[in-house]
Amino acid sequence: MYGWVVSDVSVWKSMKRLGIKGYDRKQKSPTSEGAEHDKYPNILSRKFYSDKPMQKVVTDVTYIKYRNKWYYLAVYLDLFNNEILDWELSDTFDNFLVMKPAKRILKKAKSTGTQILLHSDQGVQYSSAGYCNLLKSYNAIQSMSRAGNPRDNAVIESFFGRFKDVLRSDFKYWRYDNLNDVIAQAVHYFNYVKPLRKLNRKTPVQYRIELAA
Repeated sequence: MYGWVVSDVSVWKSMKRLGIKGYDRKQKSPTSEGAEHDKYPNILSRKFYSDKPMQKVVTDVTYIKYRNKWYYLAVYLDLFNNEILDWELSDTFDNFLVMKPAKRILKKAKSTGTQILLHSDQGVQYSSAGYCNLLKSYNAIQSMSRAGNPRDNAVIESFFGRFKDVLRSDFKYWRYDNLNDVIAQAVHYFNYVKPLRKLNRKTPVQYRIELAA
């Protein structure tokens, strides 16, 4: 079937007849640049390139509706190779959602001897005394996006869009009895299976391992 040339209308009609639905990425409305946090400025400043692992890490929280209930997924992404360093899923949107994976990452980073930068938005969980004191205790650099400016954390914003698309289209997560299990499978897919163009068509873990070899 490769090589067929068909119009968009023909594709649409065929999809409608077969009950196939496409997934469109939702575009966010443009936002104006806001103020920096009074204690934690935007140190990352959209410099999304990193030349070594666990040097610059971005984080955010997204929402997933599963069986008529909302769940919250916190993810920490390494800007070196777009590897998901750690994550946490919970049905409660509290400080522990972001602190548990952050602590696990900070413990790993401590052994490397590299000072880690953690960048987030100005959400209450990331601004909480518990989270901020945790980062200080590990001598981590805390960076925050300007208020109402998702482009300051564009890499993970874009990642969440792709991640949730794959959860729906490839994993069909609603069919699973345990949401945590399918999230774990999707994380493995993005880290170990899916090649990235920016990494010369290598997976994040493959790229990191080959660099260290």
